[in-house]
Amino acid sequence: MNRWEHVRQYQRAGAYVFMALPNQKFNAVEGGFNNSFNNRDDLQSWLNVYPEYYKGNVGIDLSKSNLVVVDIDKHEQNGMASIFSWFKTHQIAPDTLQDTYVEQTPTGGLHAFYLIPNGQDKPKHVINAIKGVDVLSNTAVMTAPSTMTGGQYRQITHFDKIKPVPTWVYDLANGLGTDRPNNVYRAKYSLADRWKMTINGFETGERNNQAMSLAGYLFAIDVMPSDIYDIMQTVNERSNEPLSDHELNTVYMSARRREEKKRARMSEYGRD
Repeated sequence: MNRWEHVRQYQRAGAYVFMALPNQKFNAVEGGFNNSFNNRDDLQSWLNVYPEYYKGNVGIDLSKSNLVVVDIDKHEQNGMASIFSWFKTHQIAPDTLQDTYVEQTPTGGLHAFYLIPNGQDKPKHVINAIKGVDVLSNTAVMTAPSTMTGGQYRQITHFDKIKPVPTWVYDLANGLGTDRPNNVYRAKYSLADRWKMTINGFETGERNNQAMSLAGYLFAIDVMPSDIYDIMQTVNERSNEPLSDHELNTVYMSARRREEKKRARMSEYGRD
C-alpha cells in the first residue's frame, strides 16, 4: 500500500491528515500539524503550495479528528508491562489491543487507534496515564507508512479493524491506574463549573483563578484568541465584582503564553 492509499483510508475514517517533512515528525509551515485536511482535494491544494512535503511523512491531527490513540512505549519505559498489569488488575482481556487498528512505531512501541462516535466526548489527553502509556487525543501522531532514521511506522492489524473507543480507555485517562502518581495535576474546575461561570460570571474571591481556568480551557479547545478575549470580557461583565481591564488582560496573556508553551512541548507528538 502506497502513501496516498494510507492517506485515503485515514481520511475516509474522518481523520485530518497532515504532511511532515521527509524523515521528520513536524510540519514547519505556520500552523504546524494543524495544516491538516480530511479530504484529498484540500490536502492536494496545500501540497501544490508546499511541494517539498509531497514525499514526506504522514501524520494525523488528533485535535481535529474523531480518533484517540493509546501510545505504548517500549523505548524508554516498558509500557507493555504496565498496560498488561493494568489490564490484569481491571479484569480486561490482555489481547484486547488486537481488536482495533494497531501500528508499531520505529522504536518498537505500539499505537492503538480508536474511533470516537458522533456526539461522544473524547478521553482526556494524558501523558503517562500509567508508566510508559499515554492517551493521545489533543496532539498529533505519526502514522504508517512514515519513515524515520530508526525505522518505519508499520501496520500490525488491518485499518478496517478500527473500533469505537472502549470504556477502559476513559478509565485509563481518568487516572484509574495502578501506578499513577498521587500528585498528578487535576483541574480545579470541572467543565460544568466553567459553564456556570459563563452564565453567572466569576465569583468574588475566585475571579482570577476562574478567569485563568476558563481562558486555558478555551485555548485548549482551539477557540480563536480574539474570541476568547471577547468571551472573557462578557463573562467578566456578568460578575458581581468584575476584574479591571488590566487584570483581565493580564490573565488572558498569561493563559495564552502557557498554552503556547504547552503546544511547543507537544510538538514532539507523543513519544514515538
